[in-house]
Amino acid sequence: MRGTINEPGARRIPPRDPKGGRPKQELAAQLGAHILDIALERFVADGFEGTSMDRIAAAANVSKRTLYARFGSKRALVVASIEQYTSRELGSIEAAIPNGSLRRKIGHIARAMLDISLQQDVVGVETLIYWLTEHKPGLIEAEPTIGAKAVIELIQSVLQDAPEWRMSGQWDTAEVARFLFDALITIPRHRILRRNDMKNTKATKSEYIDKTLDVLASGLPILR
Repeated sequence: MRGTINEPGARRIPPRDPKGGRPKQELAAQLGAHILDIALERFVADGFEGTSMDRIAAAANVSKRTLYARFGSKRALVVASIEQYTSRELGSIEAAIPNGSLRRKIGHIARAMLDISLQQDVVGVETLIYWLTEHKPGLIEAEPTIGAKAVIELIQSVLQDAPEWRMSGQWDTAEVARFLFDALITIPRHRILRRNDMKNTKATKSEYIDKTLDVLASGLPILR
């Protein structure tokens, strides 16, 4: 989690004034994101049941009343914290999509998402999500990888915007986007985390993505 678990204190705000009162305007603007960062740290470290609003408030240097005023409940807080984390991680991918060929853009998304999905923080957040899915049905939707749905939609939008894709007109964009996500991200991630037959190195991951795109290009010439 950028600026939180990986970098302790990087996003911390100063302790609240013991005299109370509203925080200064510049701090108030950061408070929501700060609370969600701290809350997710605690949920990942201690689990949903093991994390109380009191502990979150103390860790975030805010009052428990502030937590309830902003988020209403612990259930709403855990959902909001996961949503902020996912949005931040995926935003960094979309913002850095390069110009050039469709293959270059898809390759960028795959490399960036694969790297993010292998971070220890992401694995911890996924464990939290799966626990919530099993024990708190309907609270949150589990995905095979953090942000999978959003990344598939991003791949789909990149395909639809590519002139060469629009000219081809012979494939279902949504299905191809899902297939590319699984081929370029789900499979290598599983090999690294579960099968242990692939190294988690930049060179190995890039080689896998390049070779997979070469194979796919035989059936999807627009990826050449």
